[in-house]
Amino acid sequence: MRERLIVPTRIAYGLFVSIVVSPSLLLAQETDSVPEVDQIVVSASRLETRQSNIGSSVSVVTQEELQQGRYPNVVQALRKVPGLDIVQSGSAGGNAAAFIRGADSDQTLVLLDGIELNNPASPNRSFNLANLTLENIDRIEVIRGPQSTIYGSDAMGGVINIISKKAKDGVHMSASSEAGSYNTFNQVGSLSYGGDGIDFTSGVTRQDVGNISAADARYGNAEHDDYQNTSVSGKLRFFPSDMVDGAVTTRYTRSNAALDNSGGAGGDDLNRRYHNDEFFSKGEVSTHLLNDTITPNAWIAYSNHSLQDNNNPDALSPDYLRSAYDGDLLDVGTKATWTPVKYFSSVLGGETQSERASSSYKSDGAFGPYEDNLSDKSARTNSVFLETRTSYDEAAYVDAGVRYDHQSIFGSATTFRIAPAWHVTSTTKLRSSVGTGFKAPSLVQLYSSFGNPDLDAERNNGWDVGVDQEILKKRVSTGLTFFHNNYRDLITFNPSTYVLENIDSAYTQGFEATATFTASEMVSIKAAYTYTETQDRATEEQLLRRPLNKGSVTLVYTPTSKFTSQVQWRGYGARDDFDYSAFPPARVTLGGYALVDLAASYKLTDTVEMFSRVENLFDQEYEEVLGYGTLGCAAYGGLKVAL
Repeated sequence: MRERLIVPTRIAYGLFVSIVVSPSLLLAQETDSVPEVDQIVVSASRLETRQSNIGSSVSVVTQEELQQGRYPNVVQALRKVPGLDIVQSGSAGGNAAAFIRGADSDQTLVLLDGIELNNPASPNRSFNLANLTLENIDRIEVIRGPQSTIYGSDAMGGVINIISKKAKDGVHMSASSEAGSYNTFNQVGSLSYGGDGIDFTSGVTRQDVGNISAADARYGNAEHDDYQNTSVSGKLRFFPSDMVDGAVTTRYTRSNAALDNSGGAGGDDLNRRYHNDEFFSKGEVSTHLLNDTITPNAWIAYSNHSLQDNNNPDALSPDYLRSAYDGDLLDVGTKATWTPVKYFSSVLGGETQSERASSSYKSDGAFGPYEDNLSDKSARTNSVFLETRTSYDEAAYVDAGVRYDHQSIFGSATTFRIAPAWHVTSTTKLRSSVGTGFKAPSLVQLYSSFGNPDLDAERNNGWDVGVDQEILKKRVSTGLTFFHNNYRDLITFNPSTYVLENIDSAYTQGFEATATFTASEMVSIKAAYTYTETQDRATEEQLLRRPLNKGSVTLVYTPTSKFTSQVQWRGYGARDDFDYSAFPPARVTLGGYALVDLAASYKLTDTVEMFSRVENLFDQEYEEVLGYGTLGCAAYGGLKVAL
């Protein structure tokens, strides 16, 4: 039986209904339409350009969309993006992994204003998206396909770049408070200033969630696993002259989540807790010479991950655990952009990355004591890169690049990328990209008790081709993209030797279809569908936790300038997973499901806004990871004050 908090749900749902129904019945003033803008994209190339002129497959979750959906975190905001699957082990605080076009989660690079967030101390150097909140975030760019030519290792499947807000003129402050189902209480505050020569934005978030059982209640697990998150972020930009500008980005997150020992029956644990501290920072400076013909840029970025997973014996479980993981990454680089003429630009640069990881693990339980320690291990990667953009008659654009990386342990990798785009007419665009990628073995994969210092990098080559079409005087925009990726030398545990080896290969292929319909100034609809076929070449089976089919439809209704509402439907096909309660682990299929979410806001005054959201409106029971719980119908409501 799914756990619920009936009273908070009904109260919040009533608030939602009052927000949605009342303004639409009582108010008749029409809002001015907001035209679709041609986004400036900074992640698909080291040369900033408009989204309409890019050959790569790019999706942008805009600030407007973040506000319309009232998303509490990055995970929820990304779920509708085509070609991207988010899989979370349990509810709030559970590990959240991103799969782009079927690539493994560790083959997705996550960035914040260009800071690499992937954790050097995690087993496969992936990043857990679960704790990323949205305060001070302007937009999120998702680039699909191999991007190692731009970003090096970890970007062989794609890139998620989270971009901070820019300040508006003057001083601006806001504070919001939200409460709802599962004893949830969220608070967000922001402060920004924009002026001559300097501006800054900042934000703070505190989340408290009573939550559900991380191990699914349907298997007899009854203990609630709470979650807390405190995040502080800021960005400072300075402009001492017309020739010099710079920026400093900083973010700190401390989270604390109650965990269970496993999914499924008997997974409950009364006192296992996961503590996570993350710190990210970057400083950069640019100069503008010869009327911006030459623009040198230099940066230094640092990230630190400190994790602890502790457990004492309790009434439900005799297990004892003490574990700690610590990872650092220092990235120093420089580049110079050269634009001698309007139709040609190039960027040449280099960077050096130094990463370090250490861990300790000590447990005792039904299978006896076990201990595994990773003393301080480090690696350095030196890279050089060259990228060019050529255009013709503002109709054809070609991005091309090459990159050389040398890591101190596994050796070297050279990657390339070509991405042309052609505006056949004012309403038809053809685009494509082809490139290669690599993923260096992590320090844990190299040096842990099951590691192998002779591991080579994983490799990928991939391509896509697509068309974008606008019709009905640009009221309707459609896109269709076909893609294919080949992966080789994948790192896999060999059960006969008990060590990791480069023994696997796989492919992913499919297509992504999108459509946007602006029915009127009040109504817009966005739809997306992704078909992703994946196969492990050795077993000829579908890769785990990747659905064959995924789709979404988002309806936004804005009858007045004061009121906005959104209805979002998301559907997922069946996916395979492993049942680790069996020995050897048995392959099982998780059923498909569909979810409906609602969100709405109403401005009571120029400074006070009321908002509400409902997740999983029809109380759908489903699993993203076998044996782990997911939320039932949950409703939330709150107020925001902005000055």
